Amino acid sequence: MLLVILEGVQSLFTGTLGTNERIALFFVHFVLPCFLLWLVTSVCYIIENDALIIQYGPFKKIIPLDSINRVRKTSNPLASPALSLKRLEIVYNHQKTVLISPKDREAFMRLLQTRCPHAVMEW
Repeated sequence: MLLVILEGVQSLFTGTLGTNERIALFFVHFVLPCFLLWLVTSVCYIIENDALIIQYGPFKKIIPLDSINRVRKTSNPLASPALSLKRLEIVYNHQKTVLISPKDREAFMRLLQTRCPHAVMEW
């Protein structure tokens, strides 16, 4: 990502580009990579008293703990706020799902089990 940003900045100042090309180059080589870096570097999962908070970049998902029905280990590669394929699938509100990848899946599941005793844990 950093190389893409540096290449874009170099092209902005050294090429003979028109205004539209400079604007497109700025977005493709600077804004988009910076946004993606922000998404990747800011992923965090917080278990509060009554909710699981999933934060990534400007996005924030709040899942009430009493709405969590099931938690299971998975390696599902679908796009999600998860940086690893060692993931947890959290089913909430009986049909919605989210995939996360906490550093220590076992500890995270144990903590969720204590906070959500009604949820089914699939170890």
